Amino acid sequence: MTKSATGWSKAPDFAGDPERRAAVARATSDDKQFYLAGGLRDIECRTCHACVQVKKYSPYHTSVQWNADARARCNELDGTDNPAMVPTCSRLSASIDHGVAEGILPKEYDHSDPANPAR
Repeated sequence: MTKSATGWSKAPDFAGDPERRAAVARATSDDKQFYLAGGLRDIECRTCHACVQVKKYSPYHTSVQWNADARARCNELDGTDNPAMVPTCSRLSASIDHGVAEGILPKEYDHSDPANPAR
């Protein structure tokens, strides 16, 4: 551990090495993008045309990122205060299955980081 101006920290802040500090900041930003948005694909519901972002981790695990416009378009979510409590929209699920069948969405997410193949 190193001691910073504000106390102890687990990692050095590279204050004396601005080039290294910038490289660490870039890598941190890339990691954040990879873990939060990597593998997400836009899928449009074939019924209501709500566009959401989807990532398939496995045939049984699908992550769906809704936005305000998609929530407003989806009749199955209409009137729900907390869409996270709605198990799923059956029409969107069918559209996701169609996206997998057409090759728009991979059946499973490739967890390798294209910016760092050694992961």
